[in-house]
Amino acid sequence: MDTYRYHGHSMSDPGSTYRTRDEISGVRQERDPIERIRKLILAHDIATEKELKDTEKEIRKEVDEAIAKAKESPMPDPPELFSNIYVKDSGLEVYGPDRKEVRLTLP
Repeated sequence: MDTYRYHGHSMSDPGSTYRTRDEISGVRQERDPIERIRKLILAHDIATEKELKDTEKEIRKEVDEAIAKAKESPMPDPPELFSNIYVKDSGLEVYGPDRKEVRLTLP
């Protein structure tokens, strides 16, 4: 899927200085990857409209519960910021900021 960032990169980048509202609206209507896959699912009778709405409702509930849990949880200790960021020997190809490839392999 070809994706498109609807918003700016950060609070200081509203994303409206280098593209028009018409461009953003056009992409949202014609190329939105979620809407495109939704239409394909319906067109190929993979799921019904009701099944998709039910799935979306379940997902929203799961996300809302995860957000609530995160907000209720204590802040992690600062050293935890560096835990579980990289998995050694995961088999993934990773590129560093210098664009040099770092190869990782599965155990």
